[in-house]
Amino acid sequence: MRAHRPRTRFSRVLLLGAAASLASAALAAGAGTANAASVATWDKVAQCESTGNWSIIDGSRTYYGGLQITLSNWRYYGGLAYAARPDLATKQQQILIAEKILADQGAGAWSCGAKAGLAYDHANPYPSTPTPAPTPAPTPVPAPPAANNRTVEAVEGGALHEVYTDAAGWHDNAVAGVGGGIGAMGFAYSPSGARVVEAVEGDGALHEIYADAAGWHDNVVPVSGKIDSLGFAYDPNSGTRVIEAVEGGQIHEIYADAAGNWHDNVIQGVSNVSQVAFAYSPSGTRVIEAVEGGALHEIYADAAGNWHDNAVAGVGGNISALGFAYNKSSGARVVEAVEGGVLHEIYSDASGNWNDNAVPGVSGNITSVSVKVKPTGERVLEVVEDGALHEIYTDSTGKWSDNAIPGTAGSATAASFDLHV
Repeated sequence: MRAHRPRTRFSRVLLLGAAASLASAALAAGAGTANAASVATWDKVAQCESTGNWSIIDGSRTYYGGLQITLSNWRYYGGLAYAARPDLATKQQQILIAEKILADQGAGAWSCGAKAGLAYDHANPYPSTPTPAPTPAPTPVPAPPAANNRTVEAVEGGALHEVYTDAAGWHDNAVAGVGGGIGAMGFAYSPSGARVVEAVEGDGALHEIYADAAGWHDNVVPVSGKIDSLGFAYDPNSGTRVIEAVEGGQIHEIYADAAGNWHDNVIQGVSNVSQVAFAYSPSGTRVIEAVEGGALHEIYADAAGNWHDNAVAGVGGNISALGFAYNKSSGARVVEAVEGGVLHEIYSDASGNWNDNAVPGVSGNITSVSVKVKPTGERVLEVVEDGALHEIYTDSTGKWSDNAIPGTAGSATAASFDLHV
């Protein structure tokens, strides 16, 4: 039988009432509470839980590390001070967090605890280990100006950079305190004007990275699936953070509720998806432009919450990158996509028909696309072209221009941007 894992903090809270009612009886019987255990005892627990493999993840991606600690327990008891997940932390760090779980929940948090003698070993496993010093707050990055500012969150050389404009031109600052190896990512301004990035870091976990007055913060989002592509936006009505993500070829909707709890729900009836771009319509509908089997599909939720999946007619296949935004003045959906290596603009007209036109004057190899439409209708794209950041845009006459962004570090692999208007 597989060993029982530590209860989550939510289960612990539910058990507090029962625990309180039993407390006096336990004291009367002389029962002790396990507050610590030696490394040798923790080794016995790990041998039972994970065959002593301190880097293991169980098949459901629910339990991590040698002591098979859940992500909720890891976060709740301070594990993020060491690593994003237990299996990424050292043996000592896993034991230090397990000590906190033991002190709070008791030896019964592990079904292996009794067999290993966890309730009767009160030794300090690391008596000389000092309490880790708090991580200093990162140096705040100056907030970009608000009016018509273009802000790009970009991956350069595997690290997150913030690239933005002001009256003096373009600036490129590395974002402090964020792990490297970022793959899929999305960026949006919050309703209050905060910069918020949802990104998959090199540890394979989804992270929420945001800036406030104290600087940048980097928190793990408790989602277990491997994310290959994502789109991110704020619900214009509720202010909820909503992520549409590709996990194992399916689209998952990941969102935070009013209490701050995250949810991860699969969108039924959609499969074989490799990429997504996501935006809210002017009426508040969730709309996803997705690549399914190499073809462009539009997936949207109706007023009843039911999802629909329609192929976009008249669009060539072999799409390798895409961005999506609404023209809020006309209601048109605008998709900027790389088809067969060429940048195309795909949009819906007033009759609901789709149009697909190659964007003139762009010749580089584009591997990442992010697009926004100004209130006046001009389209602005921030793209990775031949490994460098480029801004591609239309003027008031509809003419396209393609300019490299000066002063950026190069070796770019991804970009997501927003207009703060």
